Amino acid sequence: FFDKKTKWCDSLVITCTDFRFTTATQEFINNRLGMKGNYDYISIPGSIKNLLDRNTRDLVLNKFGVSVRLHHVKRVIILGHEDCSIGYGGTKNFKEPIDEYKTICKDLKKARTRMGIRFPHLKVYLYYATILSNDHQRIYSFKQIL
Repeated sequence: FFDKKTKWCDSLVITCTDFRFTTATQEFINNRLGMKGNYDYISIPGSIKNLLDRNTRDLVLNKFGVSVRLHHVKRVIILGHEDCSIGYGGTKNFKEPIDEYKTICKDLKKARTRMGIRFPHLKVYLYYATILSNDHQRIYSFKQIL
């Protein structure tokens, strides 16, 4: 199989398992980022926290390493989102939405650093997702974090 494989995906997407964001995240990656059919997708509860927690970090990075090595990944997309109950206890644990945003963005940047230490050849891109409700319709926003 590996000898005959001529096309590999060159990206790895890491996101949380939160069902509210699954479809929107796939659409964002496929359509807005134009990566359809060209990425591995890893979804784990509280993904950012698992990258930063010293008790789970090695396990998580080793799993990512399988995709990186076997599929010749060159870029990683890490998505965090508002109201992450598993990683952060949800929006209710923050005084203001801006506090939640700043905390998760800070952790996204730490996650990028961790990925860079383990996989220095990778380009790591960060995004923060929010949901806006409008007349029984959900509107998703993905903001790149630099």
